[in-house]
Amino acid sequence: MRSVRLPYPIDVDKVSAEYKDGILKIILPKKEEAKPKEIQINVN
Repeated sequence: MRSVRLPYPIDVDKVSAEYKDGILKIILPKKEEAKPKEIQINVN
């Protein structure tokens, strides 16, 4: 068993893992509120 602290909240309902050819791939998507927001700036 391993544990790792992550610097942002995870959407636990969307976590997935795949083991193929000896490689374990774990996908931990960020929660929406943790994602950076983009703001459009209009320059005149």
